[in-house]
Amino acid sequence: MIYGFALPSEALSRKILTPVAFKERFPAGRLKPPVGIIGGDIRSLVELHLFLEPDEATLPGIDLQTLPNWIAQSIGDPELAESIRAVVSARNNYVEGCQKVYELVGHRLNQARMVLKEAT
Repeated sequence: MIYGFALPSEALSRKILTPVAFKERFPAGRLKPPVGIIGGDIRSLVELHLFLEPDEATLPGIDLQTLPNWIAQSIGDPELAESIRAVVSARNNYVEGCQKVYELVGHRLNQARMVLKEAT
């Protein structure tokens, strides 16, 4: 996948790597047979990336339609939000959508880490 993100600013990089306030967390769950759905929430892009990491034994449960709004409003990254919105609308199925979002978020996290490493 080709990513067309501009490098985030130092301030945005800090927001990307910092958890949001408790009240701004994003609801999520994980389907784990035979247990069922295990509820939880996500408070950062780092947690989102870990949550979406492919796993053969479980399936992440997340609302891919509202995720871009959370990223734009709570994280403050409209560029990532728009990219996620585009891949979610073009996906063939839910699992493919999760995989593409995982890749996008991973790329953005790498950019933010690189920006902050260069700033120090």
